[in-house]
Order: sequence, then C-alpha cells, then structure tokens
Amino acid sequence: MNNTIGLEPLSVTTFSTYCKLGEQAYRDHYLHLWPNEDPSPYIESSFTAAVLRKEVKDPNTFHFIIRKQSEGIGILKLIKDKGVKNIPHKGSMLLEKIYLLHKFTGKGHGKQILKKLESMALRLQISHLWLATMKKGSALLFYQELGYTIIGEQQLPFQNARQDEKEMYLLLKELRPKVPKEGTSYFCR
Repeated sequence: MNNTIGLEPLSVTTFSTYCKLGEQAYRDHYLHLWPNEDPSPYIESSFTAAVLRKEVKDPNTFHFIIRKQSEGIGILKLIKDKGVKNIPHKGSMLLEKIYLLHKFTGKGHGKQILKKLESMALRLQISHLWLATMKKGSALLFYQELGYTIIGEQQLPFQNARQDEKEMYLLLKELRPKVPKEGTSYFCR
C-alpha cells in the first residue's frame, strides 16, 4: 500500500474541502479546550470561506490540503517571513496549523509532512520554522523528537477557551541545508 503524503495547495475550488477537513481534524483533537466542548469561536475564525478569502490575499500565507494518495487527511497553514521572540521575520516561517484527522494520526504521516515542509522551507530560503503547541498532550514530545526546542510560552489567544487548557509552548527548529559528506561527488564520470 502506498503511504505517500502529498500537499495540495489550496484553490478556490477546494475551500470547502479545506474547511471540512480542518474543522473535523480540530474537533477530533481539541474539544477539551472549550467549555461544553464547543469550539465554535475557533472554527469561525479559521474554517470558513470568508476567512480563507481574506487569508489567501496575503502572499506570505500558504494553505494546503494534506492528502494520502487522493484522500484528504488533514490541513496545513504556513506563514512565511513571520518571526518570533528574537528570531527575525525574514527567513522564518510559522507553522500555524497542522491538523490530521484522528484516524490518520500515529502512522508516521506527521513526520512525512514535516520532512516535506522542511525541504520546501529550505527551497524558500527559510532558516527557522516555529510553532505553538499545547503544553498538555502528546504533540510536544512529537515535535521535540523531530528537533524542535522550546523557546518560550504563550496562551491560547481565545478568551472563550478553558482557562486550565490555555498554556502553550513556542517551539523552534533551525533548518540547515544538507552538506555533502567529504569525498562525496555528485558529478557523473
């Protein structure tokens, strides 16, 4: 079976798919953050056609549908030239959203996606990838195992979210182009 993961850039014709996947993946993992498990404030600020129409006007914002073969399994949102703390805007990228449907988590897809993202970032001359993740839950360990380090803290920026669930870490990964090992030749003879 083919486990190849692809990133399909968002288009006007895929707004609905992006919104449905994003909302379902968010509901699969984050209902506990909200009183009465009602994430409406977040859904309305992230997964509507009106929100996407506004966001796609920004040339530094990139949205993708994550696909396994042709099946949509999640969404990805990136913001280029957005720094954090003492990391400059130029050459930095915020991984604002990476949400997978629950049935596709724990299968290595997240690692594949981040590997693709890091390669894409290097091609765009990005040297720093950063994100915010909840302090509670398994995501923190996942990112740390992939080389992300804690550089600060923040709170989930939604007043309506449960106070005891708002704590987040800011994580950063410095990207470095791969340097060929000494004696390695890329030229054919």
